[in-house]
Amino acid sequence: MSLLVYRGGAPLDHIGIGVPDTESGVNAVARRLGYKPILQDPVPGQFYWSGTLPLGAGRFLEILGPNPIYKGFNPFIEIVKKLEQPTPLFWYIATHDFTAFTAAAKEAGARIQQVESAAHTTDGVPVDYTRAMIGPGFLSVCPNVIQWRSRYEGLHDDAGPSFLGLTLTHPEASRLNRLFKSLGIEQHVKEGPHQIAIKLGTPKGEVEFSGAGLELRGPSAMIRMANLYVRWLMRGRTSARLHNWLERL
Repeated sequence: MSLLVYRGGAPLDHIGIGVPDTESGVNAVARRLGYKPILQDPVPGQFYWSGTLPLGAGRFLEILGPNPIYKGFNPFIEIVKKLEQPTPLFWYIATHDFTAFTAAAKEAGARIQQVESAAHTTDGVPVDYTRAMIGPGFLSVCPNVIQWRSRYEGLHDDAGPSFLGLTLTHPEASRLNRLFKSLGIEQHVKEGPHQIAIKLGTPKGEVEFSGAGLELRGPSAMIRMANLYVRWLMRGRTSARLHNWLERL
């Protein structure tokens, strides 16, 4: 028996699109698709704020940007603030059994990291899940994994665009395809520069969101995180000349 939940015959549970400003980003996606995403109030203490749009068969699109209430540092916020357009950054698969999937991933040589369990209420409906990254490190083309114990029902309807396909490209396509096969993820990765793209069907015709994939692993990721943290610390406290120098790092 597969450990994964296949929605409409595909392993995609949801895909995250980053935007530099949540409200304007949600509105930009709405104009492009012809469907208005659901935008809940920001959650105090959470670094991101997101809107959601169903893609049919229980799949959904998540549009994420900074939570204006959040005052701390988070590298995701520093990264999305630099995006010039709505850009896919990550995607999720869903599992029936998080513990069994973790064991399968370990056997396949993958690391399950940054495990997080959460429970809250959306529009009076309990939402409860455990999620994690499939590592080591982070690659946009490599999915995160989630087990839903309770899901917001608005994600199950068909009041949104239709899902037409997910395209993943990476220089290490052969390794990733072997990993996907060992975990039962029926999603092909093409050889080439790191990229993630999703194609959707709308009343306006086919729409694609795509972008260079985000890669955070190894020493280069640590250096990038340090640079982002320095910029955050110095924001509003630097001269224009020093600020421009930091932006070029």
